[in-house]
Amino acid sequence: MGDSELVRIEMHDGWGELVLNRPERRNALTTDLVVQLHAGLDHCVGAPGVAAIIVRGEGGCLCAGLDLKEVVGNEAQRRAFGPAWSALHLALADCPKPTIAVLEGAAVAGGSGLALACDFLIAGRTAVLHVSEVNRGMTAPMNIAWLVSKHGEARALELVVAAGKHDGMDLFRLGIATRVAADDEVLDAARALAEQISGHSADAVAASKAMIERAGARPFAETLSRIRAEPSVAPAS
Repeated sequence: MGDSELVRIEMHDGWGELVLNRPERRNALTTDLVVQLHAGLDHCVGAPGVAAIIVRGEGGCLCAGLDLKEVVGNEAQRRAFGPAWSALHLALADCPKPTIAVLEGAAVAGGSGLALACDFLIAGRTAVLHVSEVNRGMTAPMNIAWLVSKHGEARALELVVAAGKHDGMDLFRLGIATRVAADDEVLDAARALAEQISGHSADAVAASKAMIERAGARPFAETLSRIRAEPSVAPAS
């Protein structure tokens, strides 16, 4: 994919990077971007030389959330966003290769869902993750499903219901960020982790990741399905 694309794929020796490429909009989500991100994920999963997949944003910000101007103002995009967004998260849940989110700048609302969906979260010390949907009178099923399935109800309540902003150090204290780095070293830290993973047996990594997911008490897809079975306030992401 070229620089004009909404998602750029960068291939390295042992890992791939999916780069949200709307820096002028702080990499805010549109239906087309989500579809391209899903396609990029499929590309990296199918590439035999890729052992890990990094997800990051261009311009020092991971993702500012849903681009309301683009999606709400476009009926076709609005109708298509939900199914595309769900399909992406289910693909991330099923991804056989470890995924690494680079939290630079901020990840807000839907952007925080993208960060939480990855297997590893590398955060800048002052970078902010904000599950902000309740501030707008909406719910956050993807954020809730990832938080509950990975970190339990207490962490979900802290991030979703209290809905405060959490910097990298706070996320590490809460057990949500895997590692914390200086703000200008986050990408380097993520690449070092990807390189470390790529040095292991690809089959052993994939098998181990699958075992860990099967051993989990709350698989993401089942958690999301239970959430959606109950009537609720209109979801935002």
